[in-house]
Amino acid sequence: MGRLATGVIGLAVAAWAGSGVALAQAPKKINVGDVAPIAADWPHFVAQDKGLYQKEGIDPQVTYVGNVANTVQQMVGGSFDIAVSTFDTAVRAIGNGADAVLIGGVVVKYPYSIMAAKEIGKVQDLKGKQIILPFQKDLLTIVWNKWVREQGMQPADIDQVYDGATPNRFAALTGGRVQAALLGQPFDFRAADQGAKTLLDIGAYAKDYGFLTLLAKPKWLADNPDTARAYLRALSAAVDWIYDEANRDEAIAILAKGTKLDQQSATRTYDYFVKTLHPFSHKLAIPQNIVDATAKILVEIGDVKEPALAGKKLVEAGYLPK
Repeated sequence: MGRLATGVIGLAVAAWAGSGVALAQAPKKINVGDVAPIAADWPHFVAQDKGLYQKEGIDPQVTYVGNVANTVQQMVGGSFDIAVSTFDTAVRAIGNGADAVLIGGVVVKYPYSIMAAKEIGKVQDLKGKQIILPFQKDLLTIVWNKWVREQGMQPADIDQVYDGATPNRFAALTGGRVQAALLGQPFDFRAADQGAKTLLDIGAYAKDYGFLTLLAKPKWLADNPDTARAYLRALSAAVDWIYDEANRDEAIAILAKGTKLDQQSATRTYDYFVKTLHPFSHKLAIPQNIVDATAKILVEIGDVKEPALAGKKLVEAGYLPK
């Protein structure tokens, strides 16, 4: 009887192993720091919803912290394995000694506009009024200041206040607390529906600069090369899926769910992103011209010393999908 029981158990174990269940491993957790659930996070929403992370055997745990400075600081401090960062915040951090490298380009065109209250017809109407921007030394703020000077005004003519999260800036504008705000899709569409006007299309004006990159510490990459590659493959596959117009309706639904916004705004965002802007980088490639232009402007404004960047490795492209 004992031998029979043992044989039965052995057959059951063999069958279980043959089915692949016994060989299955728990997904590898990745701690990811991000700012807020906005349209720029669309590849993440898709990778999660369509099982692309699961297919790669990973389980990214995304924490939204409100601004990119926090994502980078906490990644460098060890709280996150990967940080979602603006290109300028990432290059600034590395230039000032952070032990990190850019490992992927996510959004390489700025999907942002300066939206103004309906009574604002031109930038001169903002004199003595308030605009809300991400933070003082954000590249988008620098671009805004440059454009304001080109219009014959000084940035100081307009009172600047700051908040790193697009939903908060949207609330400030539509709530009447400020008269202009930097907004990304689909919040700019929603603001327009409530009477706001587009004062400046950042994507059309600032063509030499990219928006979001992924940042990690070299040691974490060396210790977790397969995990890093799996994460980047999943996001790359999500970008391809978004750009496939056969997936239009489902992509819109996923965006609406991820950003908690209405179907109409999500639809308009899809049409703008997929048919016009093409902000997401294929294969998550990191354009060198964006890195160079970003480093150049940071040196010009004194945020980074040129010698600090000399010979510094800013990009590690070895983990990107082929």
